[in-house]
Amino acid sequence: MKIFKLPDLGEGLADAVIRQWHIAEGDSVVLDQPLVSVETAKALVEIPAPWAGKIKKLYVAEGDTLESGQPLVEFFASKGQGAKRKVVPSNKDAGTVVGNIQQTSQSLHPEPVAVALTARIASPRVRALARRLGVDLTRLQPQGSRFSEQEVYAAGERGAFATVIPEASPVRRAMALTMRRSHEQVTPVTLCDEVDISAWWGSAAVTLKLLRALQLAAKVEKCLNATYSNGCLVPSAEVNVGLAVDSTQGLFVPVLKDVAAATDEQLLQTVKTFKQQAAEGAIPQQYLHGASILLSNFGNMAGRFATPVVVPPTVAIVAAGRIYDGVVAVNGVAVVRKLLPLSVSADHRAVTGGELARFLKALGEALN
Repeated sequence: MKIFKLPDLGEGLADAVIRQWHIAEGDSVVLDQPLVSVETAKALVEIPAPWAGKIKKLYVAEGDTLESGQPLVEFFASKGQGAKRKVVPSNKDAGTVVGNIQQTSQSLHPEPVAVALTARIASPRVRALARRLGVDLTRLQPQGSRFSEQEVYAAGERGAFATVIPEASPVRRAMALTMRRSHEQVTPVTLCDEVDISAWWGSAAVTLKLLRALQLAAKVEKCLNATYSNGCLVPSAEVNVGLAVDSTQGLFVPVLKDVAAATDEQLLQTVKTFKQQAAEGAIPQQYLHGASILLSNFGNMAGRFATPVVVPPTVAIVAAGRIYDGVVAVNGVAVVRKLLPLSVSADHRAVTGGELARFLKALGEALN
C-alpha cells in the first residue's frame, strides 16, 4: 500500500484546488496515467500516476483545496512496478515538481462554482462578464451550445441567479503569497529620476519605448537583469520582461520572452494579447514564468513615483509614472517639456547602489 501526496507545484504555491478526478476508487492505473486535474493560482495542472497499481482511496473530493505534502491518493502498487518514477523536470519552471507533471496551456480563472472541464458552456470572456455581473452560469441554460454576452447581460438585468464572488480568488491568493515572499526575502532599495521625452512623445508607444530602453540598460548593468537565489546572482542572457497587468481578478505578470529577438510589431501585439487575456482571467501558465526583470507602467492611470515591489527570484523592477508637462532648464532658459517619472527598485542583497544608479542612468539615456 502506498500513499501519493500532493507534490510541490512550484512558484511558492502552497496548495491547489481539486478540479477533476480522472480515476475512481477501485480503478487500475498504469505509470504516468492522468490521475487528477488541479487548479493552481492561475493555471490547470494535470498530475500523472507516479506508480502503476490499483486505486484504494481518494483523500479529497472535487472542489476541495489541498495543501502540498498532504495525502492525495492511496493505492496498492502493482508487482514489479512499485518503484516511484524518476523525477525528470520537463523545463526550468517545472523543476520543483515531483513526477514530471505536465502543465497544460489551458488556464483557469476563479469561478464561484466548479464546472466540469469537459463541458465548458461559455468562453473565457463571457465567464468573466458573468462574474462581473454576479451571474451564476451553472444554474442557467444557454440558448445554443454556449452562452452569449447578450444572454449574460439579460440575466444580470433580471438579477437571475446572482452569486457572491469570493474575495480570496486564486489570483489574489497567489498575489498575496508573492508579496509575502518579497517582504520576507528581499532587501529593497529604490531610486527615482525623470526623463525628458519631448523628442519622441506622441510618435511612439510608451510601453514599447520602455521595453527597448530596458533591453539597452540591461547591457550596461547585467546584474539587474538577473535572478537571485541561495545567495547566488545569475545574470540572464536574454531580457525576459515580466509585465505587470492590472485586472479585476488581481495582478497578472505575463512574461515577454527575449525582447531583443522580437520586432516592435510583435511586442505590441503580445502586450495587447496579454491585456485581453488578463481581462478574461485566462493567461496560459507558460507565459507567467521565467522573468529576468519586471516592468510596471502605472502612469496610464495615476501617480508619478512609486516604490515598486521586487518579486523574487528577480532582483529589479522598473516603474513608469504619469507623463506630465514640467518646467526644465534648457541652455539656461526655462521651458516646458514632457517628463516621464521613473522609479527602479532592486534587491540590495544582490545589487549595489552604484549598479542601480548606472542602470537608471542608462535607462534614461535610452529614453531620451
